[in-house]
Amino acid sequence: MVRRRIAISLLGFTTLILFNVLVQHAVPHNPFQPQNPWVATAVFCLSLGLAIRSWSAGTLNKSRELTTTGPYALVRNPLYVGSFLMMFAFCILCRDLPTLAFVIGPTSFLYWRQVRFEERRLAGLFPDQWPSYARTTPRFIPRRWSADAFRGWSKMEWLRNREYQALVASVAGLLAVYGWHLVSRPL
Repeated sequence: MVRRRIAISLLGFTTLILFNVLVQHAVPHNPFQPQNPWVATAVFCLSLGLAIRSWSAGTLNKSRELTTTGPYALVRNPLYVGSFLMMFAFCILCRDLPTLAFVIGPTSFLYWRQVRFEERRLAGLFPDQWPSYARTTPRFIPRRWSADAFRGWSKMEWLRNREYQALVASVAGLLAVYGWHLVSRPL
């Protein structure tokens, strides 16, 4: 199940959104109405999540070296931090408590299991570096700032890690929420 966490998350989100549209007749916020404080909060979370993911993906050298620069100097799992900010943003835009519960519950559990798996794998791949890194760098919430946070970003790594897909998916998601808003609002 953990290896299929993205597919499970997408299936869960899609099912809950269809439930919102077809059963609850929910009307989401207009994502292009920044004067609405809920929209402003959602757009801020989405932008911050995308920025953290882009920063992380442009620094990450998957399985070639233990990445300890960029956001990895602050937390061990910045990609997941960015992803959860993005999911939270779309829950706010959709006015969707069931999907928020899905993110907080089952989705968090799947990602937590994946984090544990990845950390065991990294400990095996980098036995000399991992113990010190894991001891000094928190999983999700930074405790301190590091000058290494500004080192190591590369456009080539960002492209190699296909992080542009998160940007494209976010724009598509915003357009879908906007379309849903237009067709579901009362006349």
